[in-house]
Amino acid sequence: MLKDFAWKAFENTGDITIYMFLKEIEEKQRIIEEAKRIKDEVVISSTAIHCG
Repeated sequence: MLKDFAWKAFENTGDITIYMFLKEIEEKQRIIEEAKRIKDEVVISSTAIHCG
């Protein structure tokens, strides 16, 4: 939602600071998704160790 708002604002104004804000949002989303993936891998690994 915030990402969509920022994109529309950038489209309407062409303001580079809004575009940079959009890129920060995307980077933070990527970091969160990567952290979740790593956490899931650790859970799977530790479960396999306990079952083995």
